[in-house]
Amino acid sequence: MAASRRQVILAESARLFAECGLSATTIREIADAVDLNSGTLYHYFSSKDAIFSEILMRFLTDLVQRYEAVTAGAGTARHRLSLMIRVSLEVADQHPYATEIYQNEYENLSALPDYAEIAKAVESSHRAWFGVTEEGVRCGEFNSRIDPFEFQRMVRECVFQSVRWHRDTLTTDIEAITATVTSVFLDGFAPARTGQADPAPPPVSAQIPRTRIPAPEPAPEPPTDPVDELRGELDELRSGVDAIRELVQSLSDRPQAVDGAAAAETRPAGGTPEASAAAPR
Repeated sequence: MAASRRQVILAESARLFAECGLSATTIREIADAVDLNSGTLYHYFSSKDAIFSEILMRFLTDLVQRYEAVTAGAGTARHRLSLMIRVSLEVADQHPYATEIYQNEYENLSALPDYAEIAKAVESSHRAWFGVTEEGVRCGEFNSRIDPFEFQRMVRECVFQSVRWHRDTLTTDIEAITATVTSVFLDGFAPARTGQADPAPPPVSAQIPRTRIPAPEPAPEPPTDPVDELRGELDELRSGVDAIRELVQSLSDRPQAVDGAAAAETRPAGGTPEASAAAPR
């Protein structure tokens, strides 16, 4: 009966830790979730951190055991990597929210009283992933130009992030997630090449045809009004008449007599006054 109660406490605590966080979750909230008072809860666990540590250790212990079975088994590197993906999802499904709270509280794990055991289990799980990946590279199954450590870390992160994405349907999605992650990381998402080189892009002149830009046409002149043309001509004629009148007026205002010097200049040499008078001015 006590073991069953512990299971309920662990399950409800994991849900609260995932939803609210470790620091924001109180013992009273955990006790209320399992219909216990805070004092009674301490008969099962000494502290909130003790509950948190046991959730992670149960999850990691099962995970490492399943990994060890995979690495010790036979089969190709691809087959075993696919099994690593599958058992990760299965263990995460058997320990709801353990993956999420580990990811959320990663920076705070070192403060836990059982941190040394947690760190040892995590290291063992990472070593199993790296061993399978490195063997695949050594046997020629995996790409030797890709760092095996970076590759296995990317696969791990994708697998456990998928748990968060598929939490509500994880039990039924395990097969599909396993197949998708395996195919994406080992086969890629691009279609298989046929061996033909990609066609070269057409030259720039073929992509952008050069066209002559037509010169702009002159704007059509607005239609003229005959009345306006006649008015304009009359204005010009009036201006001309005014100019002639001013010229005549200026000539009539000039003085009739000239001084002696002017007369001497205009008189022909040896001429008489009469001749002088007859000469044009």
